Amino acid sequence: MTRDVWALVPFKGLKGAKRRLAPHLTEAEREGLVEAMLSDVLSTLSSHEALDHVLLISRAPEARQYADRFAVEVYPDQASDLIGAVTEASDFVRSRSPDATTFFIPGDVPLITAADIDEILREHVDITVIPDGSDIGTNGSLSTPPNRHRYLFDGKSFLPHVAAAREVGIEPRIVRAPSFATDVDTVSELAAVARASAENHTARFLKTSGVASRLPRLHNPSPP
Repeated sequence: MTRDVWALVPFKGLKGAKRRLAPHLTEAEREGLVEAMLSDVLSTLSSHEALDHVLLISRAPEARQYADRFAVEVYPDQASDLIGAVTEASDFVRSRSPDATTFFIPGDVPLITAADIDEILREHVDITVIPDGSDIGTNGSLSTPPNRHRYLFDGKSFLPHVAAAREVGIEPRIVRAPSFATDVDTVSELAAVARASAENHTARFLKTSGVASRLPRLHNPSPP
């Protein structure tokens, strides 16, 4: 059984969030979407008994309100990018608990479930990598101890993370967890989340904001 597990959730803040969706969603809608997805992730993680700590990695002014709402900790990183933020937070965890397990989880995977988290943790030993549904990106990563391998987030990081583990002599465990498969950066991914049956913060936001009713047209635009 994995012990002293720290879930690490990076959060850049609401301002300027999800720019790839800017042609389809207003700034306010994108901010509302990010807030809803982060709420889903933190809600699931903070209520999971196998996770000893949930660390929101952020220096955004609004980070504290989410930490208070979901009873999680905040680590105000000083990094300039995601790689630096997760690495810095992992170093912090290691200073507190040298043999801990860090579990990186992005804030835009609103469908994650406790059952998949259990499955991911069950057989973890050294390094576990969780790809997205296309085996392109990384939607989760576990390391015991923290920073056992280099982080390489660039949108196509799954195979580079597998290679990074092998560079330090570890064959990583790969887990394709269904609820971790979809992160939201494109309209098609947003439509996939909207089609999911989960009644969560993200689903409610998409309905009440009117974004859900526009998705069929955005996802399948009429030919010119």
